[in-house]
Parts: sequence; structure tokens; C-alpha cells
Amino acid sequence: MNLSDRQRAILDWLRDGQPLGTEQIAVRFGVSSQTIRRDVQELNDQGLVRRQHGSVALPASQHNLSFAQRSDAQAERKRRIARAAAASLPEDATVFLGYGTTVAEFARALPPERPLRVVTNNLDAALALAEKPAVETWLAGGRLRPQDRDTMGSWALEAFARFRPHVAVVGIGGIAADGALMEFQPDEADLTRGLLERSAEAWLLADGSKHLRDAPCLVAPLTRLARAFTDADAPAALDILFDQAGVPLHRC
Repeated sequence: MNLSDRQRAILDWLRDGQPLGTEQIAVRFGVSSQTIRRDVQELNDQGLVRRQHGSVALPASQHNLSFAQRSDAQAERKRRIARAAAASLPEDATVFLGYGTTVAEFARALPPERPLRVVTNNLDAALALAEKPAVETWLAGGRLRPQDRDTMGSWALEAFARFRPHVAVVGIGGIAADGALMEFQPDEADLTRGLLERSAEAWLLADGSKHLRDAPCLVAPLTRLARAFTDADAPAALDILFDQAGVPLHRC
């Protein structure tokens, strides 16, 4: 998926809050309304936004974006988050890696010489770890989700249940106003909850777009986390939420 810098900026702006008017966007970027309408149409065609009467909004969906769409969105921020978290991981740890694009970036960021045992249902994470000879990788099987590039279901849960890791590294669909961790589908919520419950420590990797993102399935409260990593531009309200929960929030 190829997006222009302006289209990426429009998506970032939409994640900050309410729908935006076409004229409002045109003024901000100093271009014509016709140019913005073309940008919006391309984003709409890719399922990243929905057009309304004279305005544009994020899709009204109970499903997350596809893996490819999520990989493209906030890409550099996710890489910064992943690098910072990977640098904090101790050697010789047993680690759960959950599904999602930022967790896949975490796997890519791990030094190839660092000895670890990793259990994951994340296909892109597993492929990245295959290039790191010091990492012992266990792949959790189950129902393949081609668009999400992961496995899901009872088989995946049973595979994770065989281990008791030092650290679980997970992403999340959204963070509610009260600090609840939320997901888009019940099986996603069940799997992430299982990873959090079975680990000695749970680390969250989440860029700022996850704040107040509308996802319907409850995973766990913030207090279940040991630490979290986000981008430097994430909303200041996240600092308040994590401080109230007593969870260190690292901006990257």
C-alpha cells in the first residue's frame, strides 16, 4: 500500500478525534479542495476512511484494519517503540510475543546474537526470528487469519499454556478512557488476556492512535501491565492514565 505523506498525515489527524471537513483539511495543507477529495477517495477505496457529506471519518467498524493496513499506518513510530522495548529485554528470557504489527517490529528489532526462547502466534514475528540463530522459537498453531498474519483459537491458547514466560509482549486494539485494554474480537481478547495472565511481566507496545480507539471487547485493566511503550507524540492523557495505574509509560 502506497500512501503519500499528506494521506498519512490525514489519517493521523483523523485518529486524534472527530470527522474532518474537506475544506478544513485543504486549508491545513494549503492545497485545493479537489486535491483533498482525490486523497480522500484513494483512502476510501483502500478502506482506511469513509466519506460523508463534505467530510471524512475513520471507518465505523467492529473489526480492526488488515495487517497490511496496520503495518503502513504509524510505521516509523512503531519501529521506534519496538526498538526501545527490544533493548530493554534481558538475555535468556522466555518471551510471549502476541499478534499485531508493532509486536512483529519488536521481533525484527531483537539482536540476532541475544539468546531467548520465544513463543508466538505472529507469523511475521516468527519469520523475523528465523533469521536470528540465538533465538529458540516456538510457533503456536491454530486457525490461520490470512489478513492478520497470525493464528488464533483453542490450539493457539493451548500452545501458549505450555509455557510460563518471564515477559509477554503484546499490542492492543484500543485503550479506553478509563484505562481498560480493549480488542476488536472476542478471540483476540481471550488470547491477549491469556498471555498477560501467564507471564511474570506484561509489556504493552501501543502507538498514540490506540488512545480512545473504539474497540468492543474487554481484555484487562492497565494494572495488569508491568510497563508500556508508546511514541513521543502520543496524547498527554495517556501519561495520566498510566500514572494512575502505577504503570511506567516509556515514550520513544
